Amino acid sequence: MDLKNKFLSIILFISFFSYADSSLWWIYFSDKSCSNKIALSQKSIEKRNKKNIPFDFHDISVCEDYIDEIKKYGADVRFVSRWLNAISVEVDSETILEIIGMLDFVHKIEPLKKKSRIKFKENDFWDNYKSSFSKRKSSIYGPSFNQIEMIGGVQLHENGYFGDNISVAVFDAGFTGVDILPVFNNLWDNNKIIFTHDLINNNQNVFDYSQHGTMVLSVMGGHMVDSLIGAAPMANYLLFRTEDSESETIVEEDYWAAAAELADSIGVDIINSSLGYTIMYDDTINSHTYSDMDGNTTIITKAADRAASRGILVVNSAGNSGLNSWYYIGAPADGDSVLAVGAVDYLGNIASFSSRGPSFDGRIKPNVCAKGMSVVVADQDSSIRYANGTSFSAPLVSGLSACLWQAILSTNIDVSNMDIISLIQESSSLFSNPNDSLGYGIPNFYLSFLNSSIDSPNYESQINIFPNPFDNLFHLNGCFEENTQINFYDLNGKLVYSKAVIQTTDFIVVDDFDKFRPGLYLLNYKDYNQIIIKK
Repeated sequence: MDLKNKFLSIILFISFFSYADSSLWWIYFSDKSCSNKIALSQKSIEKRNKKNIPFDFHDISVCEDYIDEIKKYGADVRFVSRWLNAISVEVDSETILEIIGMLDFVHKIEPLKKKSRIKFKENDFWDNYKSSFSKRKSSIYGPSFNQIEMIGGVQLHENGYFGDNISVAVFDAGFTGVDILPVFNNLWDNNKIIFTHDLINNNQNVFDYSQHGTMVLSVMGGHMVDSLIGAAPMANYLLFRTEDSESETIVEEDYWAAAAELADSIGVDIINSSLGYTIMYDDTINSHTYSDMDGNTTIITKAADRAASRGILVVNSAGNSGLNSWYYIGAPADGDSVLAVGAVDYLGNIASFSSRGPSFDGRIKPNVCAKGMSVVVADQDSSIRYANGTSFSAPLVSGLSACLWQAILSTNIDVSNMDIISLIQESSSLFSNPNDSLGYGIPNFYLSFLNSSIDSPNYESQINIFPNPFDNLFHLNGCFEENTQINFYDLNGKLVYSKAVIQTTDFIVVDDFDKFRPGLYLLNYKDYNQIIIKK
């Protein structure tokens, strides 16, 4: 580094110290020349190879020699980011920081500004059973039936899809009691909680600090017959504590980013996050602005999109700011590749508190909505209660995304995380006419599953249907084995016709149309998992 660059570095540091009151800093390195290690687990490597996701600069470890050199100056390294090629450190001495900035391999240094965020409030009230809930009853789901049924989850469950072999990372403030509560016995008994990590304290104990994560996890993985069945009770869960409930600083964005990197290295399929960062009313100088919600500005959003580029489905709560002066979605819900989830009531009407779109650059946000009012959850005492917030609509979508992914994989069709987002949006109630409150509307995950196989390359060779369109009858020509089930669904995912094949045949006539109305139908041929659009 020449004298001119050294001088510029000093000027830069003076500028930093003029507005930063934190001792926390990001130190960015100029290269990774002394490292060639791919920092991924074997599972993650296999997943990337299977999905043809290339390895690049961001997958290589940060140079350990650079980190060791920084440590020599007394810097306390908090965590390392291979995605940013940087380390987060605590340094109290301005002089030491200036010296570090002059090292040849240091590209730049940025301070962490103290910043508050609008917390997604969990509701502290208890409600009696809502008479307005769906009158349909289920001895298994109990009062949680409505929230699963509204988005087509019951039908996925009825077909045996509970999220098996799909891994979901949950980012939250803590998971008090998850290690001992009966509602989670199903997860422990089946070895479904496979990893835990507290980013704040750098240990594995996440079973304290906050019941918010407990309630979020119960929406996905809870299992208490007659009371609560989670959206994906057989998925694998990785629990990350990324929020320090006693602090209000931007460092929590760093914790989130670090957790995303770690989740990628392990090979997770889905990230569920009920966190969002917007403004701090008492410190407007250091607050985010709406212009930051462009999908490309905040550290946490960059990390979320980077995770998505690695094949991870990132699902994030839209936020609970709908009634505030800042009523927009926060970060990382603004991410280009993030599935942002708003909240509706039991009738599908937008919840008043649900944050609105669009993103600053005009994209549809939230992407979709799910029930976020009077959501059935389990708290730290394993008591069943009702809670409001997009914190609870997001895990409904995350959980059923796991079930959907499992269902699609069972048909030997491979899909990417972005394919999953497309299928979810295309099945949603407002897909053809989205708005800034509901986005693409309320999804139907079973319809997403049916739609996933429409373009299967083998269906034409397996079954033919004529005439198409039809008026009063149509014929199915193929190889129909004994006990094959043929089902017709409307575009809302409702079963309208079912026919069982009594004996092996290659020709079936369908002529009883009392349940058919003009329109498009999906034919589910269960033997071969072939789906055809019928008009």
